[in-house]
Amino acid sequence: RALLRRSRLTPALPTETGTSARMTSGATRIDTQAPAIIRLGLLEIDLDARQVLVGGDARVLTAYQFDLLVALTKNAGKVMSRDRLMDLVKGEPLDAFDRSIDVHVGKIRQAIEDDPKAPRRLETVRGAGYVMAREPDKDAR
Repeated sequence: RALLRRSRLTPALPTETGTSARMTSGATRIDTQAPAIIRLGLLEIDLDARQVLVGGDARVLTAYQFDLLVALTKNAGKVMSRDRLMDLVKGEPLDAFDRSIDVHVGKIRQAIEDDPKAPRRLETVRGAGYVMAREPDKDAR
C-alpha cells in the first residue's frame, strides 16, 4: 500500500525531451508542455516570441497588454472579472478604483480588432468583466 500511495504522489520528473513524466495509479503518463502558439480565429499569439498576429499582420502590444491578452485568450469563452485578470497578470488584487485594466483592454482592442468600437474578439460583459470570443472570426469570412 505504501508503495502505491507514493507512486501516485510522485512529482513530475524531467525527461530527456523536456517534457515531464508522472506516475499516476501505477501508469506512466507523459505531460507535454503547453503549446507555444495560441490560435483563435485570425488571432495568433506566439508565446515564445511574445508576438501577436492578426491575419498574418504583426500587432504591437506592451508586455502588460500581451500578458493580459494571453490570460483572456487562454480563458476564451469565460467572462473574466477585472479582479481575476489582475490576479492572473500581476498576481495581486485590484485596487477599488483602479481602472487600468479598462485602458489596457481598449489598447488591445485597437491592436487586434478590425473595428475597436464594435469588437468581435474582445467583448465587454457589462457589470461582469471581459470575454474573449471563442470563434471571433466565424462570421467575418
